[in-house]
Amino acid sequence: EYKCYWLISNGMGFIPKHAVPAREYFEISKNANWNNWKNLWQILKSVNPSATVSFQAPWWINFAFFIFGVKKRIGVLSKWHSFLFLNFGVRQKRSEAKWNELEYNHQLVHHGLKETSPISYPFLKLKATSATKTPSLPPDYVVVHPGMAGSALNWPTEKYATLIKKLSETVTVVITGTPADAKHVAPLQKIFKDTQNIIWLNEQLNIEQLLCVLEKAKHVIAPSTGVLHLAASLGTPVTGIYSPVRVQKDTRWGPRGKNTKTVTPKVQCPAHFSCLRQKCPHFDCMELVSAAEVYQTINL
Repeated sequence: EYKCYWLISNGMGFIPKHAVPAREYFEISKNANWNNWKNLWQILKSVNPSATVSFQAPWWINFAFFIFGVKKRIGVLSKWHSFLFLNFGVRQKRSEAKWNELEYNHQLVHHGLKETSPISYPFLKLKATSATKTPSLPPDYVVVHPGMAGSALNWPTEKYATLIKKLSETVTVVITGTPADAKHVAPLQKIFKDTQNIIWLNEQLNIEQLLCVLEKAKHVIAPSTGVLHLAASLGTPVTGIYSPVRVQKDTRWGPRGKNTKTVTPKVQCPAHFSCLRQKCPHFDCMELVSAAEVYQTINL
């Protein structure tokens, strides 16, 4: 049986820390410089791994595994360095979006270790820290997280507004978001400036507080973004709003958990990597997802 350690990008250690069961992990910067190389080398010396699994790691990390002499170096064969430094590599055409990212990762581990079932895909479970101080909230509330980084199509602002208005008539709506989500949240704040039953927690929560707010929510609604996956891993019912573009589809990026639902425009999208915009006969198809359709998925 393998003893597993996780090598996590700086700032992401809260995920293995709050995992059930908790994982042993190291945080490291992905930037290729001498200090990061020394840090990684010290980690390898302390752990002395017999196998490594690289989930699209930077080239220099795979190079370190190679130089250190790790017996099994598992990873995706794609960029030039993967063919040089991995000896248990596998080709995966993830852009075809036939599987979820979780499933692709499990297949990768199975290919290298041969000790996990290729058809069993357990999803991550998280647990918030109960001692964390969070803003006072009513017992029943729904979280709407309208922001995203922009790697996929988002739902239009007016659609979020219609949904929030409908929800606020019967339940408290909590809006979350980071500073990077301001362009999505700010227009909604103007629309609902004086509306009761809406609590604005955008840019006010640290990660510990966010996990607590998500865990206690009755439901979480968000586009294709990390908050959706965190909520699903906490066991909270979620609804994700997804683009039909092939590499952005819920088939590949949808949340995994016991209470997960996704909504996407019902069109045959011709795009593979990014929206064709005015060149597409279905543009703007995200308008086709109605607030009523999303509302019907929500547990109240």
